[in-house]
Amino acid sequence: MTNATLSSWSQWDEIHGFSDQIKRQKSASEKKNTPVSIDHSNATGTFKGSAESNYVTTLSSCNCVDFSRRHLPCKHMYRLAHELSLFNLGAVSSGHVVTRDEAISKITQILSEDEIATFAYFCYHCGNNQASSELFPSDFANRLIKNRLAEEVSDIPTLLTHLRMNDIRKFLPTGVKSPMKKVDLISLVAPNVARKEIIFPDNMKCLTLHSDIAHLGHSIHRRLCALYPKPEQELWFDL
Repeated sequence: MTNATLSSWSQWDEIHGFSDQIKRQKSASEKKNTPVSIDHSNATGTFKGSAESNYVTTLSSCNCVDFSRRHLPCKHMYRLAHELSLFNLGAVSSGHVVTRDEAISKITQILSEDEIATFAYFCYHCGNNQASSELFPSDFANRLIKNRLAEEVSDIPTLLTHLRMNDIRKFLPTGVKSPMKKVDLISLVAPNVARKEIIFPDNMKCLTLHSDIAHLGHSIHRRLCALYPKPEQELWFDL
């Protein structure tokens, strides 16, 4: 494996934990995405595409629609990296479904009571199936990510919703008038904004529930409220 090959894949190191990327990793592990062929010497692969042609994939690009639109690793790139022993898809394809009690056990082991209250609100706000997202201090966010309780959000429009209007306007092309509504402003600038350009105050990170427990958001919230009742508990709903 050449240094150039390793460098091609290492450029993506910081985004593998994003929720959208984990979805693609899971898809990459499916049998239907088995490569047609792998060229180990050149670190390239061919995958079944449309009726007209196959997809040609490298560790830095793919001619599939997903990569052309997002410019981030697609399922074909993850499968290629797995076949070249550069990325392990085993962790996301194990098939184990996390139960609510397993999630609660982990939460109560690694978080303080105050942090549990914060996480309970997070679960309520996100709901089920990653319906929303929140900003958290990086140290707390990293702990949630490490323990597979949360994932970083990579979707540009979602990230932009957490910025103030004036900060979003900085992405407007010169001479372009800003729309009055935030949603219209985001729609206008999002296609031309790179993830690395979006910086939150105090290095905060934008998280959503980890895909392992995304379907349990409301259930986890209710259970945590029952285990740790507080007089101000209703505030978790109003924040």
